Amino acid sequence: MPIDRRSLLRYAAAGATLAAGPAARAAAESFPLGDLEAHVRMRGNLRGERTYWYYKGTVFGNQWGEATQPMLGVEGVSFSIIEALPDGGYRYSLNEAGYYSDPGTGAIDEPVKNPFTGQYYTPKNYLSPQTSIFAPDLTVRPAIDKLPPGLEYRGRITPLRVFGNTVISTEDVFVKTTRSQFEDDPERLPFNVQTSLATFTADRRDLLNPELEFVPCQFNYQTLATFRDWMGMGRTPGMISWRMVGTKCTREDLPAAIVERISGDHEGFFG
Repeated sequence: MPIDRRSLLRYAAAGATLAAGPAARAAAESFPLGDLEAHVRMRGNLRGERTYWYYKGTVFGNQWGEATQPMLGVEGVSFSIIEALPDGGYRYSLNEAGYYSDPGTGAIDEPVKNPFTGQYYTPKNYLSPQTSIFAPDLTVRPAIDKLPPGLEYRGRITPLRVFGNTVISTEDVFVKTTRSQFEDDPERLPFNVQTSLATFTADRRDLLNPELEFVPCQFNYQTLATFRDWMGMGRTPGMISWRMVGTKCTREDLPAAIVERISGDHEGFFG
């Protein structure tokens, strides 16, 4: 995905502002890149190649009226490919593979004790492909013509926050799925709620460097969701919340152990 002449002019102007010193930077009316273009440079690779991310975190649970408890550890890898669209938006294709673990021992593929019920359950590891559209108006939507019945979806990229040389872009997605087939099943909720709150942080100087197509970036990720069916919570009121941190990286930077595990479980994941 080459950088066009208009972008180069913006980068050049931004470079002149940076070189002028703190006073000139403070006087700048706005960040030289648009919110969407900056988000895409942070999220992906402008060459149209795969961009990898590595993350680790904890899944917390809250049963209504009880103190929040850590329920699972989580570790995963994702890759994305970003394609420019004629209307100024972008097609964002993502695939990720991840593994849950015991929050105390770190063991994978073993039963985990539910801190609320005292019962053991086996977490279901995941492979999650998805494709979204980042629209010029900063909305985010699935790359499908029409939402299926029972699916509510709202997504938005928020305006940039700039603090000195730190640039922050966030992406919020709110989803609810109504599942009529579980209405009479006391062990499963007839709905599923998923909230995705992703925060991306990069260095202003990297974003405004026209020669740097792979922009280093870190992210923080929080979720708010209904309990997974396999957690054994049935219809108990409560929610789970993920807290994860991760970094954008090359294929060579990924931890060898998780690369080996994903390669064995999901042939072709790494191309």
